Amino acid sequence: MVYLIDDDYDDLEIVQEALLQHSYKGPVLTIDNGKKLMDQLSDTTLSPEPRVIVLDLNMPLLDGFETLEKIRQHPMFSALPVIILTASAKKEDEIRSFELGCDYFLTKPSKISEYSTLTALVKKFMAPEANS
Repeated sequence: MVYLIDDDYDDLEIVQEALLQHSYKGPVLTIDNGKKLMDQLSDTTLSPEPRVIVLDLNMPLLDGFETLEKIRQHPMFSALPVIILTASAKKEDEIRSFELGCDYFLTKPSKISEYSTLTALVKKFMAPEANS
């Protein structure tokens, strides 16, 4: 299951559409803020578990940095692949994201056709052998 975390509903729809257009047909759970994600991850009956998280940085309640930090502190999800997908092109945001443990940092493309890198990463992490 791909967990897609972004407070902008238009962006959530765009990313889901981009994944479909780039031949990703797997399950996607959308969550609109980091606090809800952490509540979801704290649920001991969580099913299905995430195999990759695509996380925006600029969100209310818990921003992406705080959320990433909490994911990395969570005993069950500390090694879970996290892709930062953000509108920010600031080098300092990229550096901080990697320091906090993200696996990839991508700036949101301006066109759906430019989401091939994100889709390739999602497919890589969703492949059965990626989680063996």
